[in-house]
Amino acid sequence: MTLLSMQCAVCGVSAPLTCTRCRLVRYCNGEHQKQHWPKHKRCCKPFREEQDPALGRYLAATQDIQAKQIIFVEEPLVVGPKWFLTEGEKSATIVPCVGCFTPCRLGKHQCRNCHWPVCSVGCAHESLECSILSLGNAPGAKSDVRGQHDYFRHDALLVLKCLLLQRSQPERWKALLEMQSHEEERLGTELQLEAEQRIVSYLQQRFLRRLKSNTNKQNVLSDYEPELLHRLCGIIETNYMVIELATGVELSGLFRQACMMEHACQPNCYFQFDATTQRIAVRAGCDIKKGDHLKITYTNILWGTQMRQHHLRMTKHFSCRCPRCEDPTEYGSYVSAMRCLGDVSKTCDGLQLPVEPLNEQTQWKCDTCPMLVDAAYVTEVQTHMTEEVERLLAGSPTASEVELLLARLSQLLHPNHFHMFNLKHTLIQLYGHEPGLELVTLTDLQLGRKLRLCEELRNVCHRLDPHSIKLAIYVSVILIEVAHTLEEKARRLPAEAKLQLELAQSHLQQAEEVLEKVQDSVAGKKLNDRLQLDQFELDKLMLANNHSQTQTAV
Repeated sequence: MTLLSMQCAVCGVSAPLTCTRCRLVRYCNGEHQKQHWPKHKRCCKPFREEQDPALGRYLAATQDIQAKQIIFVEEPLVVGPKWFLTEGEKSATIVPCVGCFTPCRLGKHQCRNCHWPVCSVGCAHESLECSILSLGNAPGAKSDVRGQHDYFRHDALLVLKCLLLQRSQPERWKALLEMQSHEEERLGTELQLEAEQRIVSYLQQRFLRRLKSNTNKQNVLSDYEPELLHRLCGIIETNYMVIELATGVELSGLFRQACMMEHACQPNCYFQFDATTQRIAVRAGCDIKKGDHLKITYTNILWGTQMRQHHLRMTKHFSCRCPRCEDPTEYGSYVSAMRCLGDVSKTCDGLQLPVEPLNEQTQWKCDTCPMLVDAAYVTEVQTHMTEEVERLLAGSPTASEVELLLARLSQLLHPNHFHMFNLKHTLIQLYGHEPGLELVTLTDLQLGRKLRLCEELRNVCHRLDPHSIKLAIYVSVILIEVAHTLEEKARRLPAEAKLQLELAQSHLQQAEEVLEKVQDSVAGKKLNDRLQLDQFELDKLMLANNHSQTQTAV
């Protein structure tokens, strides 16, 4: 997607000049820039960099910022293949081209110099990178797949690309080294040990050590010692951002300014990527007041506090102290809450909540009776439930299977618990689409249940993410499913058809607005295409209903 207009802000013609301060607005000449300044100055670079002993560097608004406004656009310091690969991706025969990241088949085409996989014989990649990779003993195109996977480790290329900045782009290298790496915190952790095996040893043994013995390339890099590689791994782990291409390929990028935005479990900003240039555009997810910090989220906001905190400590080396994390009820959403665990006879209808949510070892207390439960027991119970839910959703569950697990977990969990949320969100998409459960075949009770589930889910989303910044896909699906249900009610209740169809139209319009935030993602584009078809079908229904009412009136 194109992030910025290429036309003059005054006259609308193609414009070569940009505002030198924010680089967001274009002009065809200096006169038009002067003419536009009184209006543009109110939104030109509306933030500044700040420093705090606890937060480090962060960004703060210097003026009020309107929702959806672009705050800044930034080019990446470096972009490379996906940093963390799934087990399936580690053994996939389709890999990103070393030159342009286009998906290509392992063993079909190889760079003629370094022999890494490329999408075509004419695709070239950066010459300095190629010269380093050519030092290795690449397997032949017809060698076994396991050997090729062991050699062509695309997830290590991002570190190599960072390392090469010291030679190719010194200014970017300097900016990169200013980023937080958490070197001390990483020492001896699983992350560091994994990086040693996956990245550092691999690059050293396969390529970098051979620089010393190659007289033609001894001076290519001034520093490539293991300590520096580990520092780069820490910088990437702490700061990388995911860039999703239209092909579905995920890249990892490092951005100097965007990486300064601090974490919050209820963010006020979101970002979009231009897949062609990999530039990032940071937008206001809601109205932001002067002095407010610009915030994104580093974790899954649908998780409960304990899971979010654990993830942040493990991957980002800090604990969040935002208002949601400090609230045992998490803004009244109760996504971590469990039913009272101490009453076998179930006469207590209380909820088990963490006494000190920021303490990983805190006890959980019932809000109605004196029952106290240790954190270890809660963790054990939740881990078991996580395995059950993930096992079910990893397949293609039926509505009856989801209903059965929901009924079992409801004995232990609050109806809004994040496991219950995921199961219910799956269920609303099965009712109306699963063979045998199409909308026309659902009973009125089932139709009513689907609507109630949608409202429950929407309420949770609103409490956790009132501006649908991180939950845009979830919220859009809910709104679309509500619209489908209302359309079916219109068919069954002709007297209420006009009202039901207008409500359905309102929900689809809301979904369209929410989806604007995720138009740069594959999932967002697919859902938007589906939404356009739904709107077309709804328009036909409304026309047919209006015609029917007119005929009845005559």
